Amino acid sequence: MQSENAVGPRLKRISNALDRKRTLDLEDLDLTSSQGMVLGWLVRRQEAPVNPGEIGRHFGLSHPTVTGILQRLEAKDFIRYAGDSGDRRKKRVIVTEKALDVHQRVVQRFQETETLITEGMSEREIGALLGLLDRVIDNIGRVDGLDPCRPKEVDK
Repeated sequence: MQSENAVGPRLKRISNALDRKRTLDLEDLDLTSSQGMVLGWLVRRQEAPVNPGEIGRHFGLSHPTVTGILQRLEAKDFIRYAGDSGDRRKKRVIVTEKALDVHQRVVQRFQETETLITEGMSEREIGALLGLLDRVIDNIGRVDGLDPCRPKEVDK
């Protein structure tokens, strides 16, 4: 049984609440929090070829998770695939006009949530919070070389 002062359960509650809030904020755009984050990253990277593996590495997501997000974005006409001229086995992810049309609204809503998260905090407190969160990430990463921002590789 964990103490009432345990950090892990609080971080999990924050993560879950943030995901729910962002998903509710994007509901009218037919996007989930994860889809909105991936789509935003793709829009910012639209000049460079991006493949699903890069998305997984950037967000620390497993291949099946990335595949599911991209399948849903494709079904909703936010992305399409194109062949990679450098490697025919790879697919590039291309954002559509629909994605470009909603991008600013997604960014604005995510910024509003960021403002809500830090409401009532001074710049110094926000800096301290970010520093502490980075330390938590680093501490977790030191355990057996675990990178908390990367999915665990499963033996096949």
